[in-house]
Amino acid sequence: MAKAITYTLTVNGTAASAAVLNAVKQIEVEDHAAMADMIRLRLAVAVKEDGSGWTLLDESLFTRLANLKLSVTVGSGSAIPLINAYVIEVDTDFSSAPHGSELVVTAMDPTVLMHLDEKVKAWNNMMDSDVATSIFSDAGYRFTPVVESTKWSRHENDHTLMQRGTDIQFLRQLADRNGFECFVEMNDAGEVEGHFHPPKHDAQPQGTLTVNMGSATNVNRFRAKYDMLDPAKAKAATIDPADKSVQKSQADDATQADGMGEDATVPTDRPRTVLLSQLGMAQAGEVQRFAQSVVDRSSWSIVAEGEVNTVAYGGALKAKKPVMVRGVGRQFSGRYYVERVLHQIGGDGSYTQKFTLRRNATGLTGSENFRSDDGVASPP
Repeated sequence: MAKAITYTLTVNGTAASAAVLNAVKQIEVEDHAAMADMIRLRLAVAVKEDGSGWTLLDESLFTRLANLKLSVTVGSGSAIPLINAYVIEVDTDFSSAPHGSELVVTAMDPTVLMHLDEKVKAWNNMMDSDVATSIFSDAGYRFTPVVESTKWSRHENDHTLMQRGTDIQFLRQLADRNGFECFVEMNDAGEVEGHFHPPKHDAQPQGTLTVNMGSATNVNRFRAKYDMLDPAKAKAATIDPADKSVQKSQADDATQADGMGEDATVPTDRPRTVLLSQLGMAQAGEVQRFAQSVVDRSSWSIVAEGEVNTVAYGGALKAKKPVMVRGVGRQFSGRYYVERVLHQIGGDGSYTQKFTLRRNATGLTGSENFRSDDGVASPP
């Protein structure tokens, strides 16, 4: 018997009415590691029976920054929070055809609250990670910081770290030069967390995607691509304004490949080298860290795309977490990092999940546990 799929939608803390739920044509949630998470509600609207106005449109439900929350339940499992978001756009298509009019409501995750106020601000004698903790904890947001130390601080008499832009723009700039991720999301307890750290590719995998393995299969399609010409080395040079000395740095190897596979994607034979410029940095330590982040990012050169069979998988795939893949050969089977998931829930109760995965190594480490549901060992 197929597992039932249900969802719960709230608007400004109140469960969506029957009128809203009955009008749902489709709900899309885009969960992304490098971009803000988004939700789009596609709702059928029509002239009221008495001709006095339009259904839903005249009820002022989806006002500017109205809060939307969505969670899904697959079978008898627990509810899985998918998104906590704020309305940023409404788009209405009025049609003369019966049942043709549609309201599309678009909402963005809580980073939209960090994008409302552009600032010019000095951050003195602080590590980038200290700045992230301070901003996430600000009284205007009160997010729970999940921050990893960057282990580098600038001293006011040498260099002043200046913010010019919104809080989220600034934090993403800092994350980029550290090789970190920066995002805001709702955890399983429904709390909003602000993240600033390297990708957690070594965390416990959230599940296993199985391709072409009979009754164990839970993926409708899977495609893998390996770009072999991304930068493998990065060089940089800058001038220290204090003593006019040349500060040189070079990164030759990726630092984030441990545990992903047998062989790193960064080649040692005839590697591609890039020269970094216009850094805006003065000291060798931070230049080295930036060069390393460039090599680390380029090492994630194996990209897989596909679609989950939600009922067979038995849950919701989440971005920003690792997942195991089996059934695609020794080169492409193994641990992946989930970059993006597009959740699509239809008004008829259908639920599809389209994913993008990344990997920075090929082959198997030997520690992977590829087993079928009945406990019988299976090949990669």
